[in-house]
Amino acid sequence: MNAPPLRVLVAEDNDDLRDLLVTLISAEPDMKCVGSARDVDSVIEHTVEDKADVIVLDLELQGRSSIDVLKAVRAAGRKVHIIVFSGHSHPEMIRHTLAAGADAYVPKSGDFELLLDTIRDRRV
Repeated sequence: MNAPPLRVLVAEDNDDLRDLLVTLISAEPDMKCVGSARDVDSVIEHTVEDKADVIVLDLELQGRSSIDVLKAVRAAGRKVHIIVFSGHSHPEMIRHTLAAGADAYVPKSGDFELLLDTIRDRRV
């Protein structure tokens, strides 16, 4: 029996990149994109609704800081994996993000296969 597809929420404020990520994830047989968001409040709403196993989270969303998403999800006790997908590559920013509750950090400068592999590594 095959495992159900990983349910992935894409949180990215750049419309073109968000659409590309949704398309890439949806094309994977072991993944299903269950939504997308461009601001922090929408991500938190999706998380409360318990739709995703994995959140691909940009650090710079519209509204509040994406660190708020990390804190809200962890405070709610939701078992969801959060992969930060960011253009920031400063080691201190990466450490701060992981300390705030991210499960993984993938730089946008990497290839998309790295992101897809990182999502797969989060299978619950």
